Amino acid sequence: MITRKDIFNVLFWIFLIVSIILILWKIFGNNPSDFSIMVSIMVMFLFKMWAISDDLKDFKHDVKMSFYKVKGKFNDLENKLKLKDK
Repeated sequence: MITRKDIFNVLFWIFLIVSIILILWKIFGNNPSDFSIMVSIMVMFLFKMWAISDDLKDFKHDVKMSFYKVKGKFNDLENKLKLKDK
């Protein structure tokens, strides 16, 4: 299954290649404008930041769920200790 993060990573690599080609073209051929190079670099960073944001969101959710699991296990342990004391 293709995720949003995968699409953003593919778009990042495409724009990285386009940016490198435009920079090389500017160095050797002096044809593309500086604005087009900057736009391609900015779009490349935008897609990379979206991918990192999705990773961070997934990580945050996983950490939150881990704490809920630990809390549940401590509650189970507490209940077992209370039953043992009675």
